[in-house]
Amino acid sequence: MRFIERSRLEPGKLMLYRAHLDVHAQLPAVSLSVSLNIMHTAGAQGWLDQCRFDLNRGAIGGIVSPGPSEALLKVAVGLGSGQALDLAHRFARRHPSDRLRLTCWDTLATGLHDPAARDALWREAEQSGSRLVAMEARARRVVLVA
Repeated sequence: MRFIERSRLEPGKLMLYRAHLDVHAQLPAVSLSVSLNIMHTAGAQGWLDQCRFDLNRGAIGGIVSPGPSEALLKVAVGLGSGQALDLAHRFARRHPSDRLRLTCWDTLATGLHDPAARDALWREAEQSGSRLVAMEARARRVVLVA
């Protein structure tokens, strides 16, 4: 990744950046304004996130573009479909996106009201092979015990 510029939006200004390569700092506008962030998506793009960067730390500060798959999965599981639960379990264990895997574990845990069952689920998630999921699972288990 390469830091490109610090820039302020002005009327009529167009900024073009390469996805997952260019980083820019968008400074606040002088007055109230609206901007559009238009991004091309395609199957070849895969499960890449649009990130917010913490320029002071030189690190990713968060994800600003959760995918629609996460919301659809939560709704499907919430409606109680056995097929949706099966899909959530399969995605939790093997999906290429760690973020979607975590969403699956979280969605499955939300449906469990017994603390022991939630603990068992998060214990399984810790062994899922994803560093992100394992760290979050440990943190969730600590909250259950507290």
